[in-house]
Amino acid sequence: MSGKWKRYRPEHSRMFNDPRWADLKRLVWHRDGGRCQMCKREGIEAGIQDGYIRSGFACHHIVPFESAKTTAEMERLFFDANNIMLVCRECHAKIHRELGSKTKAAVQARRAERFERWKDKLKRKVNG
Repeated sequence: MSGKWKRYRPEHSRMFNDPRWADLKRLVWHRDGGRCQMCKREGIEAGIQDGYIRSGFACHHIVPFESAKTTAEMERLFFDANNIMLVCRECHAKIHRELGSKTKAAVQARRAERFERWKDKLKRKVNG
């Protein structure tokens, strides 16, 4: 498994390593013209860098797939091209700063949520 995805839950790693993800990234890249959609929304001038619109850098999930309550819902969000947009490095960092998804409190909240899901799963296994 790629070291890049070790911070994710096993099902996240499985999805990132799924051949469908590579195909989907290619589709989104072509659909968005290899350009950052946030820069495009803010107007051409906001995206100009050395005379060109900044190239897209990452496929960003608009509705975070990590927010899903079930694995099926997570996969639906993850592999839905309509839930993904191409963004440049600067805009991707800005999105996550605004979401606060990288703050210590957000990380702790996600860990607590994962622990609760694990406990629920364990209870279902024990109770049959």
